[in-house]
Amino acid sequence: MSEPTLLAPLDIAHATAQFFGEPVLQITAPGGAHRTSFRVFLASRSLIVTQRHDTRITDLECDVLQRLDGHCDAVPRYLGRSGGLMFQSDAGSERLNRQINSVSADMRPALARQAVQAIFDLHRAARRINLAARLPATGILSYPDDDLMAMVQDMSRDLGIPVADFDPVRLDPGFRAEPAQFAKWDCRSGNAALDSTGTLRWFDFEEARRAQGPEDFGWLVADESWPLQIQDTLAIVQNLLTPDDSRDPAAYMAYLEQFSALHALRRLRLIVREVRRSGRWRDRVTILKYDNVGVNPVMGERLARSGANLCDRHAALKPLKPLFAHMITLFATARHTPA
Repeated sequence: MSEPTLLAPLDIAHATAQFFGEPVLQITAPGGAHRTSFRVFLASRSLIVTQRHDTRITDLECDVLQRLDGHCDAVPRYLGRSGGLMFQSDAGSERLNRQINSVSADMRPALARQAVQAIFDLHRAARRINLAARLPATGILSYPDDDLMAMVQDMSRDLGIPVADFDPVRLDPGFRAEPAQFAKWDCRSGNAALDSTGTLRWFDFEEARRAQGPEDFGWLVADESWPLQIQDTLAIVQNLLTPDDSRDPAAYMAYLEQFSALHALRRLRLIVREVRRSGRWRDRVTILKYDNVGVNPVMGERLARSGANLCDRHAALKPLKPLFAHMITLFATARHTPA
C-alpha cells in the first residue's frame, strides 16, 4: 500500500492556490477535522479538495470522475489533480442526510425519488462508457464485514442467536454471479448533496467497483440515517427501473431486497461495535451534521425493523429474523435507559 504524507489544511490551501492561480479565502472541513476532504473557497467559487490515505484510491477516484465528466450531472466535475490532492467541483453544502431529515414527512418521497434517479443516471452513464471494465470486482481496501456471509455468522456468535438454518445457497443467484456492473458503493445519504439550484449529486467514489448493480440502492435504504420506510424507497426504485437497467425486474428487486437485509445487519453490527467502544449513544443532530455512524437507539431500532420486514419477504432470509428481533429489543430498551 502506498501511504502519502497527508497535508495540513494550510498546505492544502497553498497547493490549491498554486494549482488554480487564485488566492484561497477560506478552508473548512465539512465532515470534521478527522476527515480528508476540505471545502476551499476561492474568489470565483468553492471546490472540494480530497486527499486519501492510499494513492491507489486517489488514482481510482480521479479516473472514475474524469471518465464520467460530461456524461452525467449526478456527480461532481473533475477539476484536476496535484500530487496526492484531487480537486472536484462543490456538489453543494446541504447534504442529503440532513435535508431529508429536516423537511416534513410529505416532502421526503420527492427527495428520495431524486436520490434514486441520480443513482440510476450514474449507473446508465457508467454503462454507456463501459466504466465497469476499468474497476476491480471488490474494493481496493478490504474491511472485515465485506464478506456478508461470514459477517452473519460472526454476528450470530456475538449475540448468541443461532442462525443454523441460514443457507447462503438459498439466496438470490445474484450473490454468486460474476460482477459486471458499475457500483459507486457507500451510497449512504450523507454522501450526496444538493446545490443552490436543488440539483442532487453523489460524491466519494473511493470504493467504486464492479458488482451486480442494485447494491447502491441497498446502501441507501439500509442507511440508519434514512428516515423513509424501507418499502417506500424500494417502491421508488422499482418504479424508476427500466428494461435498460435490467431485463428481469423481479430478479433485480429480489437481489436488492436480500442484499439490503444483509447490509442492514452490517450497519447494525457497526453501530453496536461503536457504542461498545465509546460506551455512549450519540445525538441525532451531531450524527447527521458530521455523517457519523448512527450510534443512536432510535436510528438503530428503525433499521432493525426494516431488516425484519425484509426477512418476511424472502424464505432465504427468515432464519435471520431472530437477529433483527434481538436488535429491536436491544435498541428499544436503550431508548428508555438513562445512559
